[in-house]
Amino acid sequence: MMTPFKVKPFMTYLEEKDIDRLKKFAKKKKITMSQVIREGLSARMSEGDPYNAGFNAGIEESIRLIKDNKASQMRFPSGSSFAELMEVDLMKAKILEIA
Repeated sequence: MMTPFKVKPFMTYLEEKDIDRLKKFAKKKKITMSQVIREGLSARMSEGDPYNAGFNAGIEESIRLIKDNKASQMRFPSGSSFAELMEVDLMKAKILEIA
């Protein structure tokens, strides 16, 4: 199937389970696997996307709730609190918007 725009080949590596999920999803939606990937990249890199903004707002609210919880202020021998460690992991989950 030809796309109505100019495309360049790009190779990436996926785990087998992700390839299987991609194949099933593309078949269910009746689109090519390449189209699914293009749409995913577009959504991930879009600026001001409502999904991304909502997802990130949820992450930020989770960080706030953890920081406000007295039990999460417990410190480990490393000197870091549970809240600080969780914040680092949650920040990694945020969707970075590319301008």
